[in-house]
Amino acid sequence: MRKIFFVILAVGISFVSKAQQDPQFSQNMYNLLTFNPAFAGVGEEMSGSIINRQQWMGFDNAPVSTAFNGNAPLRIGRRIHGFGLTVMSDKLGIENKTNIKFQYAYQFKLFKGILNAGLSLGLQSNALKGKWVALDEGDDLLDGGSIDASKMVFDAGLGFYYRSKTLYLGMSTTHINKPNVAYNESLETYLYRHYYFMGGYKHALNSQVDIIPSFFVKTDARSTQYDINTNVVYNKKYRGGVSYRVDDAIVFLAGILLKNGLDIGVAYDISVSDIKKPSLEFMAAYHFTPSLIKRKQKYKSIRFL
Repeated sequence: MRKIFFVILAVGISFVSKAQQDPQFSQNMYNLLTFNPAFAGVGEEMSGSIINRQQWMGFDNAPVSTAFNGNAPLRIGRRIHGFGLTVMSDKLGIENKTNIKFQYAYQFKLFKGILNAGLSLGLQSNALKGKWVALDEGDDLLDGGSIDASKMVFDAGLGFYYRSKTLYLGMSTTHINKPNVAYNESLETYLYRHYYFMGGYKHALNSQVDIIPSFFVKTDARSTQYDINTNVVYNKKYRGGVSYRVDDAIVFLAGILLKNGLDIGVAYDISVSDIKKPSLEFMAAYHFTPSLIKRKQKYKSIRFL
C-alpha cells in the first residue's frame, strides 16, 4: 500500500496543470528560452531574465516556479550563433525539481526572415522529501510514512524558431530522451516528452500603438493546454494585455521597458477552473546589444517584434 502511494506520488504530484510535468508560466511570450532552445541568439541582444510564479496562492505547499535565463549571440564568420543558459526550480508539496541546461542555436535565412534550429543539453534533479498523513480514518499503514530520495538525470531538448519583422513561429520538445527517474528499485517514473507550439504577429495600429496577438500550446500527448493572448504596446515601452488559458484561467498582464534595457512584467491569473485560487507572476529582464555584434538585419527586440 505504501509503495503504491509513493509511485502515484512520484508520477502525479508534479503535474501542475492537466497532468503535465513541466511548470506553468503565464508570461510565455517573454519567457520562450525556458522551453525552446532555438530562441538563443534571437534579436541579437544579450539578456538575462528571472521569472517567479506563485501558483494557487492560499493553498499550503502550492507550486512555486522560478526560471533564470541567460542569452547571448556570437558572430562567427558570417553567421550569428546563439548560446543560452536556463536554471529552473519547481517546487510542489514534497517534490523539488531543479533543471539546468545549456542551449545552442544556429541561424538560417529563410524567405524574408530567420530560422533558428536549437538544441539543449543539461541535467535535472528530482527530489522527494516529506511525510504522508492519512486522510482516511483507519489507514494507519500510510499515516506517518516518509520518503527522502533524489535522482539526477541527463535531459535534452530540441526546437525551431522562425521570425520576420512582424511574425514569429516556434516549436520545441523537452525531455526528448525521456529520462528514467529511478529513486530506488521500487520507485521510479519518467520525464515525459512535452511539445510546445508558439506564435505571434504584430499589427501596427498607428505609429505609437502595436497590437500583438499570440498563442502558446503545451502538450504531453496526453493532455493539452492552450493559451491565447493579446498584448497592446504603446510607444515601444508600455504594454498591457489579457490571456485566456482554456478551462483554467483568465490572465491580466502588464509591463514596461525602460530606456536602460530593464524590462519589468507582471501577470495575475484569475482561475475559472474548480481550483478557485489566483496566481501571481513577476518577471525582470535586462537586455543590451554588445558592441561586438554588428547587426545587418534591423530587427527590433523580439519582445515587441
